[in-house]
Amino acid sequence: MELLNRVAEQYRSGLPFAVYRKPGQAKVRAFFQKDRALETVNDFTEKGFVMAPFVSGEYPRLLIRPDDYVEVPFQDREYSLSFDSQRESGSDQEKELYLQKIGRALAEIELEKLRKVVLSRRITIESKTDPVAVFKLLLQQFPTAFGYLLYHPSIGIWMGASPETLLQFSQTKISTISLAGTQKVKGQTPAVWTEKELREQEYVTRYIVRALDNLQNVRVTGPETAKAGNLYHLKSRIEAPGPQSSVGELIRALHPTPAVCGIPADKARDFLLANEGYPRAYYSGFLGELNWGSDHSSHLFVNLRCMNFEDGQIHIYVGGGLVEGSDPELEWMETVYKSESMKHLILNSQVKLG
Repeated sequence: MELLNRVAEQYRSGLPFAVYRKPGQAKVRAFFQKDRALETVNDFTEKGFVMAPFVSGEYPRLLIRPDDYVEVPFQDREYSLSFDSQRESGSDQEKELYLQKIGRALAEIELEKLRKVVLSRRITIESKTDPVAVFKLLLQQFPTAFGYLLYHPSIGIWMGASPETLLQFSQTKISTISLAGTQKVKGQTPAVWTEKELREQEYVTRYIVRALDNLQNVRVTGPETAKAGNLYHLKSRIEAPGPQSSVGELIRALHPTPAVCGIPADKARDFLLANEGYPRAYYSGFLGELNWGSDHSSHLFVNLRCMNFEDGQIHIYVGGGLVEGSDPELEWMETVYKSESMKHLILNSQVKLG
């Protein structure tokens, strides 16, 4: 794809860019910035491609300035590879450490200090894999996800295939989704959801509806089973007529959702910052088009199923939601299954893709 050749040249030149494909669409889009300036989002009236961290402060709300915008057709599955599960089980020490953190989280839930908390971990792989080659494979493997590759010299390379919309905003409609619960796809066997998984998804849905309580005529549909790569999730759609509120007001109301943080949000965030033991940075933040196009619409996604490239290493980020009744061993395995999506791309990126 000629566009990806230009992306590679932009990267070699140390110039910022964001290239992406929206779920189920047959177009790849790219924002190219012509200098290395660090542009940031202050009040969400800015225009361009935004990437915001899990917690504001140490990491900027980055804006890729649309000095040049390119949109090209994408031939779905032109070089597709079948999904070959590659389990990342981690070391016994990694597992034990994560189980200890799960224990602390469940103790907080038992004391009713938290109703839900989303505990994550970071997996590091030694690799000098070409990120553009990985991204090309990502586009083929995950056609129903928001696939993106972003670079800025201030934060490096980030890439992901997110299954979750944070906010879709226009003058006529506001929509978001509630996503929770995880099961591994096993052939053609349909997902059967447990009471715990249904309860977790309902927590997220209720939280989002309450966060949007200033909107009128809010409509919830679902939950339904949604497939994302090698995983099933429970998903509900939440919609209201637009605009009613500004995009900035809605972002502040929604982020971070219980799907990436917990309930109550402030206490869950404080627990994660104190106990996860690594900086999430842009993992579980959000990214996408901000005030873009002729209608100045915004389409933002939660930064899940993602990784970043740093000094010969690739960091993969995975997590799982903990509620009353969570089984620590199953929660560990959920992070293992989630890691397979990104590890699969890295392992297969050396295959000649055309």
